[in-house]
Amino acid sequence: MGSATDKKGRIRPRTMIAILGGILLFYAGLSVAGGEEKLLAIRGGRIHTITNGILTDGVILIRGDKIADIGTDVSIPAGTEVLDHSANFIMPGVVSPHSYLGIPPPSEEEQRAAARTGPVVQNLANYPVRFSIYPEDPDYLLALKSGMTSIAISPRPAGIAGLGAVIAPGGDRLKDLLVEEEAFLKINVYANTPFWDMLKKALEEAREKGEEEKKKEEEIGETTKVFMDVVEGKLPLVADCFTPGSLSHLLSLLSGFPKVRAVVVGGPEIYMTGSVLKEKNIPVILSPDIQTILRWSRAERTNYVLKCQNLGLRMAFQLPGDIQAQVHLFDHLNRLALYGVEKEILFKGVTLIPAEILGLEKVVGSLEKGKRADLIVFRDDPLENIPVVERVLSGGKFVK
Repeated sequence: MGSATDKKGRIRPRTMIAILGGILLFYAGLSVAGGEEKLLAIRGGRIHTITNGILTDGVILIRGDKIADIGTDVSIPAGTEVLDHSANFIMPGVVSPHSYLGIPPPSEEEQRAAARTGPVVQNLANYPVRFSIYPEDPDYLLALKSGMTSIAISPRPAGIAGLGAVIAPGGDRLKDLLVEEEAFLKINVYANTPFWDMLKKALEEAREKGEEEKKKEEEIGETTKVFMDVVEGKLPLVADCFTPGSLSHLLSLLSGFPKVRAVVVGGPEIYMTGSVLKEKNIPVILSPDIQTILRWSRAERTNYVLKCQNLGLRMAFQLPGDIQAQVHLFDHLNRLALYGVEKEILFKGVTLIPAEILGLEKVVGSLEKGKRADLIVFRDDPLENIPVVERVLSGGKFVK
């Protein structure tokens, strides 16, 4: 066997080539082992892309955590893992626009105090809800298994409640879950409380400080900085408005701040102010229900989602309650489809519209090349048949 070096102790060219080749193979192996080049192809009988219609007998090619290609004539490279769901219905993962999952509810003592004295009204604009998120909360895994691949976590009601975050459930550490640490400012609109003066003062102070900041440097409080971003339209304002009166009052107040991007979490009477919401292009977050409203001595069943549809409002859907209620999202959507709400509005209301509200439409909300590989495989169309989830992918990984 020949020596690896010549007479002068130098490495022979062939040996050097072999060493370099071994190094390249080693790093190529690391790349594959790390999942960077892993390819997965999913064949679907019907693939609802949300933005480009429904593909029949299509293929989704996934590289790592992104969609590498999607269509009916996608070429599948050799060595790609292929899943056959040609008998199933595939759609993007659910983007949950407004949830309290994993956030501890108020104590019984706090609830009793609120019942005696009315709602708590505080300015907690600089409080980030991420500090209250517990990554290992089992509710997050249950939500993920039901298809919720992105969840906007809101702080509990407190007047100006704080900064909401967006998570992709499934990680063991907070940094692995967080998609957006400060995605929106949450407020809870209360009638007949000091809330209105507090909100007006915060908005006006932010506007004044913003004008002053352009002229000179000045120490500005963290709360004011948050509202400066709201006033400039950099941070959405998500507002609970469950009565037409409170919504009208809020819109009147915000009329002096034209750049504010408002999102309304509405109740069953939201349609009464629908013309104003339509004019201002303000999206609404609704519970996908048909509810009973008591009007004096009679009860009225109201399909307010259908009424909002007829007004042309942009709607996102969020079931209230704990995880045991929220996992039945598609049962509620199925019922609304049965009672006249357009299927496309319902599909977009749990995918693309909430993604747009949260500023994540370039990342999630539809099945498109370059977007995160979040998707749900249903046994069949969940708005035409009993919704049965066959499997969920989050970031290209199977949810177990």
